[in-house]
Amino acid sequence: MELQKSQKKIARELITTGLQRECKTFLEKIETFTHNPRYKADNPHEVYLKLYKKVAAFDKHIARRYNDMRGSRYYLTVLSLFYDDVLTLEDIAAFDDEVRNALMKSVKVFDE
Repeated sequence: MELQKSQKKIARELITTGLQRECKTFLEKIETFTHNPRYKADNPHEVYLKLYKKVAAFDKHIARRYNDMRGSRYYLTVLSLFYDDVLTLEDIAAFDDEVRNALMKSVKVFDE
């Protein structure tokens, strides 16, 4: 779906919101990981390697989702954020009825 200019502005804001939420969630998981007493007894280098792998995997995810962002990718990016529960119904309420309904319908199709 190609978004109109007014809807693209909303999409850009939601994409930024999605990026911030994903980073926050990842950092919370890393904090939990680094404070886990189980890892304090491990070899520090092994803990570092586990942490490095988590960061590298997250970096690949973020790059796939957000790099090379163009207007033609806004709808699919918002859809993937909504599908992954990064964006909520409250978030997508900012869109007009057509876009909001298309997002909800697409998520239903993917869930079937």
